[in-house]
Amino acid sequence: MRTPDGASGTSRRDLLRALAAVGAAGALAGCDLLAGPEPDPDPLLGLLAETQALLTAYDQVIAAGSANAAKLQTIRATHEAHLTALTAMISPPSPTATPSAATAADSVADLKKAEATAAKTAYDACVATIPARATLLGEIAAARATHLAVLS
Repeated sequence: MRTPDGASGTSRRDLLRALAAVGAAGALAGCDLLAGPEPDPDPLLGLLAETQALLTAYDQVIAAGSANAAKLQTIRATHEAHLTALTAMISPPSPTATPSAATAADSVADLKKAEATAAKTAYDACVATIPARATLLGEIAAARATHLAVLS
């Protein structure tokens, strides 16, 4: 661009445009527009949701006044400990994860069905996981199999 005296140079307007472009690029860098793809959700989120559903199911049966409330409370405490350990392992949990529907349980028979499904899920997760997670998942699978035996 030519200045009024005929020399070429950069005008203030060109400088302001350049600064605006740099500012816009900086603002976009903080947006998802320039971000890479989101990481895959943690494969243990399903197991975490299932553990929460088991806790809810045990709460329902205990609140209904089951004759086995003391035994059920002990099993429930184990699931609560597993929930805490899984939450710490997955930390931070994905904000986009949707919990599974709670397991409806009205009786010990319903709990047995839920424990059977949960034991298989935990076993499958243990076999498929990385070594750093295998110990906890193996303990959860073993506990769920034991719960199933106790409920029988």
